[in-house]
Amino acid sequence: MKESKLQRECVKYLKSKGIYYINLHGGGWGAKGAPDLITCINGRFVAFELKVGTNTLGPAQRLHKRQIEQNEGLHYCPRTLEEFIAIVESQLNGEFTN
Repeated sequence: MKESKLQRECVKYLKSKGIYYINLHGGGWGAKGAPDLITCINGRFVAFELKVGTNTLGPAQRLHKRQIEQNEGLHYCPRTLEEFIAIVESQLNGEFTN
């Protein structure tokens, strides 16, 4: 599965749950390395950098992750729709771990 397909499926899931999200697209106007999806779940800032296969976080993505976590936000890197759903459900249930 490509990351773009995973992103579409994750957005569809967020919409089905009525969760606020911003779907960031790469390009020259955005912040390099910004997470793919930024959400607000139960009042918490939760960012998702979606990866598939053996893809890993790049240097700019690791910097965003570190800055988000230093500011008490949550940052996850799910690799499947099932993993993404499990993370979102844990946040909906008040489990604020990273």
